[in-house]
Amino acid sequence: MIDLRQITLHRGGRTLLSAFDLNVDPGEAVQLVGPNGVGKSSLLRLCAGLLNEFEGKASLPAVSDTLYFGHKYGLHGVLSGVENLRYHCGLRDQRPTEGELIDALSRFQLGASMLSRVANLSEGQRKRVALSKLVLANESLWLLDEAFSSLDTEGLSTLTALCAAHVANGGTLLFTSHQPILLSVPVRVIDLGAA
Repeated sequence: MIDLRQITLHRGGRTLLSAFDLNVDPGEAVQLVGPNGVGKSSLLRLCAGLLNEFEGKASLPAVSDTLYFGHKYGLHGVLSGVENLRYHCGLRDQRPTEGELIDALSRFQLGASMLSRVANLSEGQRKRVALSKLVLANESLWLLDEAFSSLDTEGLSTLTALCAAHVANGGTLLFTSHQPILLSVPVRVIDLGAA
């Protein structure tokens, strides 16, 4: 699924990774850890096909088979949560029913706020709207950059259950988090600060 060989990555005049190798197979969950600025987010962006300036060889799935969740949620402020999710699914050639959209947003406890303009929601609510994309995702590779941070207990429980089910069904998960994440499937932890 992901095969990186001898990756050297420079950002802002600094070398973040040097001759770095990573292999992640289908049905595997990998957590990237390390201090801020070590290259975790940059590595996820490389795996998402969003970062092309690197040395080495990267064998990655097609962008159409990759779901990337970054620090920017990719939401349109003038649209409601339901409309944002419908728009995202349309970009992926998915046509969920209104009920499926509402069910996906309800998994993240959005209630009536899913019908409000996203610009009027709190930061936590916006994050949960964005995370609801995972409920309807059919991509094999999930790249999640700090998706587990700033979630309440219910949101964290929903996200960990979705991730575990994705991996148990043969999907691949590569994620960053500064906190230990317990899934019901094994998680391999890679410390980029020690790489």
